[in-house]
Amino acid sequence: RAAILISLTKMSEIDSFDNAVSSMIEACSAGNISLVRSYLEKKSEKSSFPASKQDESSGISPLMAAAKAGHLQICEILLEEGAPWNAVDRKGKCAGNYATEYEHWNIVNLLVDTGTKAELILGAVARASMKGEKEVGDRRTSIQKTAPVEHEPCTKPDYLQRNVRYNQSKTVLLDDDDDAVMMEWERPLMDAHASIITSNSQEGKVVLNVGFGMGIIDTALQKLKPKLHVIIEAHPVVHKKMIEDGWNKKDNVRICFGKWQDVMPKLFQEGVMFDGIFYDTYGKIDKKRNSLLPIGGL
Repeated sequence: RAAILISLTKMSEIDSFDNAVSSMIEACSAGNISLVRSYLEKKSEKSSFPASKQDESSGISPLMAAAKAGHLQICEILLEEGAPWNAVDRKGKCAGNYATEYEHWNIVNLLVDTGTKAELILGAVARASMKGEKEVGDRRTSIQKTAPVEHEPCTKPDYLQRNVRYNQSKTVLLDDDDDAVMMEWERPLMDAHASIITSNSQEGKVVLNVGFGMGIIDTALQKLKPKLHVIIEAHPVVHKKMIEDGWNKKDNVRICFGKWQDVMPKLFQEGVMFDGIFYDTYGKIDKKRNSLLPIGGL
């Protein structure tokens, strides 16, 4: 009897929690700020209810619902409460996809800003951690040599060993944690980046992109007719997709398969200089890439 009662209690808790998530999503869709706040205030120590939770069947989150409906203030509240900006639903869509699809550009800007800050903070934490580890090591031995920057780890050191996949509609690139590596809704941002690194959309530039992903930044760069367009890609699944899509047949494109830590020293030895370099903020920023830029390069 005791086991049955415990099981029934757990089932009741699950049903109650599912209903709470569903109610929260409905409140976000309706733009009911006071109700959303009341749900957030009821969160208990036993759960992270409900800003970061998603509907079990659809994968929809409160943030996605608010972004789809265009409720900016609710999106701001949910992000402050820890709602993940890049979570995806069962269709492979995230809040940014919904905001873009329904042309809620103020929410798109909010999500881009949140994502950028998150990546910069993660990068700063990673660099501080590595610096702290180095200082500890230096105190232990006076003869320890500092490893070259190209040998330092990234924020996901096992990324190349992980499987990645494109969703069915080819709008999201996901790793095996279902974390979004690249998403279609970032296209307007990538267009802006392409314009910046080609000095306000000037044609005939020599450009480099580290990490192909979905090819969004590379497609934007190709529209600006660069003299030379180098793409470094290390993941075999993504590299295969590039070949299937014919990127290796473009006259002004040079694909370098491998880790940027291995490829860029070779480019440096060749004397290749770029007018602009693009790389994702998810990895770490370093001086090695900057050494391939001439004065005034971006």
